[in-house]
Amino acid sequence: MSTLVSNLLKSSLISLAATVISLAAGFASGIIAARLLGPAGSGKVAYALWVATSATALSDMGLPQTLLRNAGNLSGEGDAWKALVRAALRSFLISVTMVGAAILVFAAITYAYRDARHAWFWIVTALLFLSYAFYVFSTAIARGRHRFGQTARSTALGGLLQVPLVLVGAWLLGPTGALIGYVARYLPQALQLRGYIDQSVPASSCALTPEMQRYGRYIWLSDLIEILVLSRVEFLFLGFFFSSTGVGYFAAGLGLAGLIEQVMLQISPALIVSFADAHAKSDQRALQAAYGRVIRMVALVMLPISFGGAAIMPDLMPLIFGDAFEPAVPAAATLLAFVWLAGLSVIPWGMISACGRSDLLLRVQITSGLLTMLLLAAMVPLAGLEGAALARATITTLTFMLLARTAWKNVHTVVPLGALAKTIFAAAFCAAAAGLAVYCLDGLAAIATAIPAGAIAYMLAVRVLRLVEPGDSRLLMDTIGGKLPGPSRPLINGLLAFLAPG
Repeated sequence: MSTLVSNLLKSSLISLAATVISLAAGFASGIIAARLLGPAGSGKVAYALWVATSATALSDMGLPQTLLRNAGNLSGEGDAWKALVRAALRSFLISVTMVGAAILVFAAITYAYRDARHAWFWIVTALLFLSYAFYVFSTAIARGRHRFGQTARSTALGGLLQVPLVLVGAWLLGPTGALIGYVARYLPQALQLRGYIDQSVPASSCALTPEMQRYGRYIWLSDLIEILVLSRVEFLFLGFFFSSTGVGYFAAGLGLAGLIEQVMLQISPALIVSFADAHAKSDQRALQAAYGRVIRMVALVMLPISFGGAAIMPDLMPLIFGDAFEPAVPAAATLLAFVWLAGLSVIPWGMISACGRSDLLLRVQITSGLLTMLLLAAMVPLAGLEGAALARATITTLTFMLLARTAWKNVHTVVPLGALAKTIFAAAFCAAAAGLAVYCLDGLAAIATAIPAGAIAYMLAVRVLRLVEPGDSRLLMDTIGGKLPGPSRPLINGLLAFLAPG
């Protein structure tokens, strides 16, 4: 059990290190777009990003997830995994070309009926789609082959390129220019794809077995629902009933909540690979131990950020994005207060996916997708931004419950409800301390006081409730202790000893 969890933690931390840089760059880019372009312009950028990710989900046919799950299990460094990659790439190129051509045709129609400025916006959106699609495909191969360090370096490089290009592009060319920085974000890893292709190995259709194809179909449909409906479909409703300004407000709120959610999405490939290894060995005890420990440790990190962030949102949103985004505060606070459930959902999702039950994931996604459309159709016209946020919070809660129940029923893994309930209580204590500071102070002074107040309150609650087990702290130090700078090790050891006494 400890070997599985340790390997999982190492892979997750490698991905997390690059993700922090990438998320910081993405968040900074969102702030730049908001400040330079305003709610309407930043709403257009957010809409183009949603189109690019949706087009990728439509064109990839579940092949990246198939490679992620299977490339690492095929004959070590032999040719079987290379043949699988060649076969998947052949199908991938056909579908990507078709979808990319469709976007360019739309750009041509836009040029004919509107003007060149709008046409260029969609041309750059097509480039963003291609960059992101090949990034996803390349990343899946690398992570399936346990090359987490390589993807981490490429992700970090892309994040460093993104910020200055978004700044210059938005300043000179508006929303179209800002998108150029997002194209650059995905290019370093996308260009790594050539290194994973062995031209001497033929692309045999037999490499994609019927079981792989069935898994890919189910995961593809599941991802389509996730991207098209569950991730950003609010943009369509807000754009239809209001304007791109409403999309910009909601995108700003999602940007803050997405910082937390994306951390878990980046960690999820490591979960799938590690859970798949344990499942292949039929080690149910290791699966349950890893599942429960990962949920406890992730909740310890995500819940105080989620609750505490929601508490300080009245001062945080205008401070970051400007006073023009003050109408987005209630929606952003709601989104952030429930985003921890979206993050935890990745864990049962990864467990079910690792066991090859993509059909079960599809059922959950269909249920959540239908309810999302119904709730948004009812709540957005009535309550606008707040209605969209409440609808998302409701669906996020339901989706976690469905995934946890599905994992329990079919994989026999159980959510540690007792530990989760105590962590929720500790996070509420953190939010109360942070909220008191925001109530008494304003602006930057409120944020500067609220964050340490919330952190101290949370650490005290964690110690009193004994939420960190001694085994957790030992595992963490065994995994990352050698990689920490020398002066920081005593500090980290002291903090863990405080949080996990005895």
